[in-house]
Amino acid sequence: MPDTPAQKPQSYPGRRELDAANARFRRAVARAFKEGVRFDKALIPQVAAIVGEATEHLLRLASDAEAAENTSERHKKELAAEEEKLKRALRRGARRGNMQAVRLLARVQERPVTGEGPHGEGTA
Repeated sequence: MPDTPAQKPQSYPGRRELDAANARFRRAVARAFKEGVRFDKALIPQVAAIVGEATEHLLRLASDAEAAENTSERHKKELAAEEEKLKRALRRGARRGNMQAVRLLARVQERPVTGEGPHGEGTA
Protein backbone atom coordinates (compact mmCIF):
# COMPACT_ATOMS: atom_id res chain seq x y z
CA MET A 1 0.00 0.00 0.00
CA PRO A 2 1.52 3.34 -1.01
CA ASP A 3 2.23 5.98 1.60
CA THR A 4 0.71 8.80 -0.41
CA PRO A 5 -1.44 11.30 1.45
CA ALA A 6 -5.20 10.97 1.08
CA GLN A 7 -5.52 14.61 0.06
CA LYS A 8 -3.34 16.73 -2.14
CA PRO A 9 -1.54 19.51 -0.31
CA GLN A 10 -3.40 22.78 -0.60
CA SER A 11 -1.63 25.34 -2.77
CA TYR A 12 -1.72 29.04 -2.04
CA PRO A 13 -4.63 31.16 -3.29
CA GLY A 14 -4.21 32.22 -6.90
CA ARG A 15 -1.53 29.62 -7.72
CA ARG A 16 -3.26 28.37 -10.87
CA GLU A 17 -3.84 31.89 -12.15
CA LEU A 18 -0.25 32.86 -11.44
CA ASP A 19 1.07 29.77 -13.22
CA ALA A 20 -1.19 30.45 -16.22
CA ALA A 21 -0.11 34.10 -16.42
CA ASN A 22 3.55 33.12 -16.10
CA ALA A 23 3.24 30.52 -18.86
CA ARG A 24 1.43 32.99 -21.12
CA PHE A 25 4.08 35.65 -20.50
CA ARG A 26 6.96 33.28 -21.18
CA ARG A 27 5.36 32.02 -24.40
CA ALA A 28 4.68 35.57 -25.60
CA VAL A 29 8.27 36.67 -24.86
CA ALA A 30 9.67 33.58 -26.59
CA ARG A 31 7.51 34.20 -29.68
CA ALA A 32 8.41 37.89 -29.82
CA PHE A 33 12.12 37.14 -29.44
CA LYS A 34 11.94 34.46 -32.13
CA GLU A 35 10.17 36.91 -34.42
CA GLY A 36 12.83 39.52 -33.70
CA VAL A 37 15.70 37.15 -34.43
CA ARG A 38 14.19 35.89 -37.65
CA PHE A 39 12.49 38.89 -39.21
CA ASP A 40 12.59 42.17 -37.28
CA LYS A 41 15.70 43.02 -35.26
CA ALA A 42 13.92 46.11 -33.86
CA LEU A 43 11.80 43.80 -31.67
CA ILE A 44 14.76 42.50 -29.67
CA PRO A 45 15.33 45.70 -27.61
CA GLN A 46 11.58 45.89 -26.93
CA VAL A 47 11.57 42.30 -25.70
CA ALA A 48 14.63 42.99 -23.53
CA ALA A 49 12.89 46.03 -21.99
CA ILE A 50 9.73 44.01 -21.29
CA VAL A 51 11.72 41.20 -19.69
CA GLY A 52 13.73 43.70 -17.61
CA GLU A 53 10.56 45.36 -16.34
CA ALA A 54 8.97 41.99 -15.54
CA THR A 55 12.11 40.95 -13.68
CA GLU A 56 12.04 44.11 -11.57
CA HIS A 57 8.38 43.56 -10.69
CA LEU A 58 8.90 39.92 -9.82
CA LEU A 59 11.92 40.69 -7.63
CA ARG A 60 9.92 43.35 -5.77
CA LEU A 61 6.99 40.97 -5.31
CA ALA A 62 9.31 38.17 -4.19
CA SER A 63 10.80 40.54 -1.63
CA ASP A 64 7.29 41.39 -0.40
CA ALA A 65 6.41 37.69 -0.12
CA GLU A 66 9.63 36.97 1.78
CA ALA A 67 8.93 39.88 4.13
CA ALA A 68 5.45 38.50 4.77
CA GLU A 69 6.92 35.08 5.51
CA ASN A 70 9.39 36.63 7.94
CA THR A 71 6.56 38.05 10.03
CA SER A 72 5.16 34.63 10.94
CA GLU A 73 5.20 33.65 14.60
CA ARG A 74 7.13 30.45 13.87
CA HIS A 75 9.82 32.44 12.08
CA LYS A 76 10.06 34.94 14.93
CA LYS A 77 10.47 32.12 17.48
CA GLU A 78 13.15 30.41 15.40
CA LEU A 79 14.98 33.69 14.89
CA ALA A 80 14.92 34.41 18.64
CA ALA A 81 16.22 30.88 19.35
CA GLU A 82 19.06 31.29 16.85
CA GLU A 83 19.96 34.68 18.30
CA GLU A 84 20.06 33.19 21.81
CA LYS A 85 22.28 30.35 20.51
CA LEU A 86 24.61 32.94 18.97
CA LYS A 87 24.76 34.91 22.22
CA ARG A 88 25.60 31.76 24.21
CA ALA A 89 28.45 30.90 21.84
CA LEU A 90 29.77 34.47 21.92
CA ARG A 91 29.59 34.62 25.74
CA ARG A 92 31.53 31.36 25.91
CA GLY A 93 34.16 32.80 23.56
CA ALA A 94 34.32 36.07 25.50
CA ARG A 95 34.90 34.20 28.77
CA ARG A 96 37.84 32.44 27.12
CA GLY A 97 39.36 35.78 26.13
CA ASN A 98 38.52 35.82 22.40
CA MET A 99 38.49 39.56 21.55
CA GLN A 100 36.49 39.04 18.37
CA ALA A 101 33.79 37.30 20.40
CA VAL A 102 33.81 40.22 22.86
CA ARG A 103 33.30 42.74 20.04
CA LEU A 104 30.57 40.68 18.37
CA LEU A 105 28.78 40.09 21.67
CA ALA A 106 28.74 43.83 22.32
CA ARG A 107 27.23 44.46 18.88
CA VAL A 108 24.60 41.75 19.31
CA GLN A 109 23.62 42.98 22.78
CA GLU A 110 23.25 46.61 21.71
CA ARG A 111 20.87 45.60 18.91
CA PRO A 112 17.22 45.91 19.97
CA VAL A 113 15.20 42.71 20.21
CA THR A 114 12.36 44.23 18.18
CA GLY A 115 13.11 46.77 15.55
CA GLU A 116 12.89 47.59 11.93
CA GLY A 117 13.91 44.82 9.56
CA PRO A 118 15.50 45.38 6.16
CA HIS A 119 12.09 45.85 4.51
CA GLY A 120 10.54 48.07 7.17
CA GLU A 121 8.67 45.37 9.07
CA GLY A 122 9.22 44.71 12.72
CA THR A 123 11.40 41.76 13.63
CA ALA A 124 11.57 39.88 16.85
